[in-house]
Amino acid sequence: MDRARSRRLMSWLADDRWRLVDADQAFVDALGYGRDELLRRDLLDLTHADDRDFVREHLDRLMRDGASVGMRQRFCTVDGRLLWMTSHISLFGAAQRRQLIATVEPMGDAVPDDPRVIVRRAAVQILTRRRLRQDHFGDDMYGEPAFDLLLDLFIQEVDGQNAYTTSLAVASGAPLTTALRQIAMLVDRGYVRRAPDPVDRRRVMVQLTEKGSKAMWRYLTAADGV
Repeated sequence: MDRARSRRLMSWLADDRWRLVDADQAFVDALGYGRDELLRRDLLDLTHADDRDFVREHLDRLMRDGASVGMRQRFCTVDGRLLWMTSHISLFGAAQRRQLIATVEPMGDAVPDDPRVIVRRAAVQILTRRRLRQDHFGDDMYGEPAFDLLLDLFIQEVDGQNAYTTSLAVASGAPLTTALRQIAMLVDRGYVRRAPDPVDRRRVMVQLTEKGSKAMWRYLTAADGV
């Protein structure tokens, strides 16, 4: 059996302005456009409005760093339906002839009904928007590292990943001393706890408490409905 066919893998090619220049027939058919109508369309125009900041952040990083990215997003079909897909995108070429090539796999209709996926996406979108805001206006105008730490911890919790003091400080974008003060404040308020790493006791894990996890679930569920 053709493995790619059994998994319904699709592909597209875009220029360095994120405009489609080619796509396989499966991707064209999935979105419902004619081939000539689909090509030259901007990838963000084909993406659900709520996912555009998230996709833009990943594509910006790809263009900047050159490292391949993977992401889940909702594509909009010509008749207004939404298709959840996983995209793995790579950059190739050089100078003014760089292009993006993607392998795309449909995720199925059950994904949007999974509350963990919905709430995690809300957390990622809020964190991405906050970092975009900092990029454009600077940290000195909008400094709220404690909330960035809570968002990052929540995403790590949903993903089943451990978070550590130093990596959290880097992710928050705040100086280490500031991040440590914010973590201490969140511990005092009962939203997070520290715990030694059972594998390497020199490292300190930081986790949401039950109070912190429930508060983030309530907030993100409400934010997703706004």
